[in-house]
Amino acid sequence: MAIDFKKPIDIEKVKEMKIKYHNMLVSLLMNSANETLQHCTPMPGVTSAEKLGRIRPGSILAKYTGKFKGDKKLGEITPRLLEVWPMVAEMMDEPERYRKTYIAEVPGGMREEHPFELWLLQYGIQLASKDLYNVLYTAIRSENEDETDPAKCFNGWGTILDAEKKATSISKEIGNLYVTGKFTAENIGDKLLEMWRHMPNTFREKKKNIKMHISAELADMYDDWRKKQGVIVIGNTEEVHTEYLLGSNKKCEIVRESNFPEGSQFVILTTKENMIYGYDKESDMTNMMPFFNDPYHFTATMKFVFGCEFISIDKSELCINDQPFDPSEVTEPDGDENEGA
Repeated sequence: MAIDFKKPIDIEKVKEMKIKYHNMLVSLLMNSANETLQHCTPMPGVTSAEKLGRIRPGSILAKYTGKFKGDKKLGEITPRLLEVWPMVAEMMDEPERYRKTYIAEVPGGMREEHPFELWLLQYGIQLASKDLYNVLYTAIRSENEDETDPAKCFNGWGTILDAEKKATSISKEIGNLYVTGKFTAENIGDKLLEMWRHMPNTFREKKKNIKMHISAELADMYDDWRKKQGVIVIGNTEEVHTEYLLGSNKKCEIVRESNFPEGSQFVILTTKENMIYGYDKESDMTNMMPFFNDPYHFTATMKFVFGCEFISIDKSELCINDQPFDPSEVTEPDGDENEGA
């Protein structure tokens, strides 16, 4: 079926397509943002804030004396708060500019099932997802209403950990920070393995979902190091990135993050269950709604709430290293980069 490039989009037709094919739209959370979010745990139904907390087990067993002392505790809970904030995605453009792209991406036989109007809505969702992916770690919440950049909407995971580190809630003394010093092509394998072995046995004995989040640049360095060792790893050929930390018995998955700040040597070691993101309804993430503005421009918008948090920053659940999250923000030396743990 030929497409008339000069014919304006019928907004009522777009609304009909949205209703008819809404189940075919892929959620904002499942597009580009899924590169990170697949390694985290979703928490739907959050409209403003949700109290979090994981029990750090105590000890209640003791020698029998014939007297009840009642001086034992089941454990301790350090409360944390997951906050979500409103975000919007707004589209206004001349759709004719994208029809050729649509024709190139959608074969002729599929255009009846995947009409241009629906493709345009999905394209908008994909762009919003990419924007979200880029700030998942670096976003810093601003109360200034004039700052509308997505990087100012909520506090990303890196920002949260940076704040906890500055507040000394994360430190070498507490045990949730491990001193690796600066990574090099010669020491990265040993240093990451040391950090892994620094974790309590209760953490390392978890059966699944242990994640080590590092920048793509650092992951490339680790790949190069692994190849230099002459170690043959099943499933990790010359062309494939190292999937698991060598020495972890395939328990610690290496997660390559392209949305860390440039040059970052920051490492986050935690579990999928501990690293969470909140939102209200899944339907909000596909609800790109078209509306009439003028006959030659396509206008649509979607609104949702979103936020990030860790359930616990206790040393039994999380560890970071001593390197700055964003090297560009470091103004003073942190001391001896080669200091041992």
